[in-house]
Amino acid sequence: MLAREAGLTRVNSRPPFFAYLRSLWQRRAFIRAFAKASVDKQNTKSRLGQFWQVMDPVLTMALYWFLFGFLLGGRGSVENYTGFLAAGVFSFAIIRQSITAGSRSISGNEGLVRSIHFPRAVLPIAVVMKQLRVFYYAIPIMVVILLITGEPITWRWLLAPVGLLLIVMFSLGMAMIMARIVATLQDVSEILGYLLRIWGYMSGVMIPIADRLSRLGLPPWAVFIIEINPGTVYLNVMRDALMASYYSPGGALNWILAVAWAVVMLPFGMWFFWRAEDRYGRG
Repeated sequence: MLAREAGLTRVNSRPPFFAYLRSLWQRRAFIRAFAKASVDKQNTKSRLGQFWQVMDPVLTMALYWFLFGFLLGGRGSVENYTGFLAAGVFSFAIIRQSITAGSRSISGNEGLVRSIHFPRAVLPIAVVMKQLRVFYYAIPIMVVILLITGEPITWRWLLAPVGLLLIVMFSLGMAMIMARIVATLQDVSEILGYLLRIWGYMSGVMIPIADRLSRLGLPPWAVFIIEINPGTVYLNVMRDALMASYYSPGGALNWILAVAWAVVMLPFGMWFFWRAEDRYGRG
């Protein structure tokens, strides 16, 4: 009673939601510094530094091109298959890497969580910001591939940063959801990588999946679900922005869905994560 009258609160208690958001905003400089320090630390562990930051999507693209483009004949599915693959692999990489790293942001920093009092959402936010910084290193590679394969620079390229922003918003919401789940059930992290890879396949990273499935005779409702799933939507908007030789099904609807997924998933993920704020680090 005396503590309450004096304005004292219990350590590690969950503050009101909007007060929690304000506390995160007040720590925005720390979040940026933490993300930058994480990238710098990762680079110092290898002699080639930032070179390895772009190798994951590059090697993934090379593997997909050989398996799906060369062996399985996927090159005939679109006019510029290499550019199509580059835009898909690099764009989906930030989603996959943000969710994967964000899912371990709490469980992988239990010592920090238990020893210092701060809004726990700082950790998944910083992790996603780190992945965005890593993606900046990969952007020139993607642009070079698109230009070499014949894609012209058009005014639609101005839409790519908007698409990237929506991807980051969506990925941050998903990262927060998975961070809470993995903090409670760490075994989920063992299968998360496989689930994200399957999601990428079903979203059309390698081929126009919705068109291919409709040709195989899938029910229209199944094709519709594939077309509106966020993975497919974000790959479509990035390809539409960067490629003059490819127009995805859905057109403007893809952008509407991209905005909808982002503005729904980010606040929901934040709220879902905040609900367990007073339980992180107690396992």
